[in-house]
Amino acid sequence: MKMDERYSSASYGSAGLTAFFASLSLQDWGFIIGVAFSIILGVLTYRLNKREQMKRTKILQDILDKTDANNISATAMVIGELGKRAPKEI
Repeated sequence: MKMDERYSSASYGSAGLTAFFASLSLQDWGFIIGVAFSIILGVLTYRLNKREQMKRTKILQDILDKTDANNISATAMVIGELGKRAPKEI
């Protein structure tokens, strides 16, 4: 008897879920799909911006690591060298 109750609750639950989704109109489906795409694009944009910011931060860290505050001409040469290389990396 218990096995029949478990199967009947599963069948009623799946029937209720099917009825819920079947009751949605075309406008409701369009809204749900639009929200899903917006969330996906938001996450992808966040990840792309984070990756680009990491590249910029690495370039600035390279400048700081290779420069010397006492030798300004060497600092200018390092910045020039990194400036030539940066457009290829970004």
